[in-house]
Amino acid sequence: MPAAGVPKLPHSGLLPLESLERMVKWLILHAGIERVRLTGGEPLVRQGIDRLIASLASFPGIREVSLTTNASLLERKAFALKAAGLKRVNISLDSLDNDAFAQITRGGNLERTLAGIDAAVAAGLTPIKLNAVLQRSTWKQEVPRLLDYAATKGFEIRFIELMQMGTEQAWCESEYIPVDEVCRHLGAEVTTLKEQSPAPARSTLVNWHGALVNVGWITPRSHPFCSRCERLRMDARGRLRRCLMDPATFDLQQALETLKDLDADWAFQHYMAGKVAPLSMNSSFAMSQIGG
Repeated sequence: MPAAGVPKLPHSGLLPLESLERMVKWLILHAGIERVRLTGGEPLVRQGIDRLIASLASFPGIREVSLTTNASLLERKAFALKAAGLKRVNISLDSLDNDAFAQITRGGNLERTLAGIDAAVAAGLTPIKLNAVLQRSTWKQEVPRLLDYAATKGFEIRFIELMQMGTEQAWCESEYIPVDEVCRHLGAEVTTLKEQSPAPARSTLVNWHGALVNVGWITPRSHPFCSRCERLRMDARGRLRRCLMDPATFDLQQALETLKDLDADWAFQHYMAGKVAPLSMNSSFAMSQIGG
């Protein structure tokens, strides 16, 4: 979280949940979407999130609805989300030190997040995956703690290279550390799993003090995974983004309102035909603005 926070979009600037549902249903038919993940910002602050999940999970063709969250609100919502049809959660957890956690999140409470994780386990929102962004100044302290926690809980954990995003690009560059450097210093046996899915993480098994931990390495800068990317993002205003780093968007909401279905499909397919690997992994947009 930047020190100055992020601009907040007024509720009036968000599309009704019914509109988002309609667009997801359209994408199922026209883009072969099978899995939906709700991200943010923080998706659990949106009123009616359980109703949205229930609607999406009921669509024919949808195999899974998942959610990425900071878990701060998960303790009291986990069971309701599971009942609505949510399958599993990815949880952002960059530190297990109370002070560092509060600084990174600008006021977050580590105990509340850990309680949310425990509630997710109790509710059956599994398998749980933890997401941690690597920082050069802190990784030697944070990575071993997070591996200990993941090993104890039996969670998968993914370590993510820091990308240059928003107004903090100079800081991002100073704190960037490639995954290969982290692996070399771990002093643990790392075995690459033979099956590599289209997902961005390179899955490995790490023998960490006698416990096997499923670790995913997400390497957008050192080893780009663009060639196997099959993801599409839609923001809360109905705009599609074919890549986190792509400044060009497609206003699906406007297309469906102003064009006949065949014309909307042609415009969408034309936009998607331009999906190419970015020249560099940096963007002037903050992650919270584009659903990262």
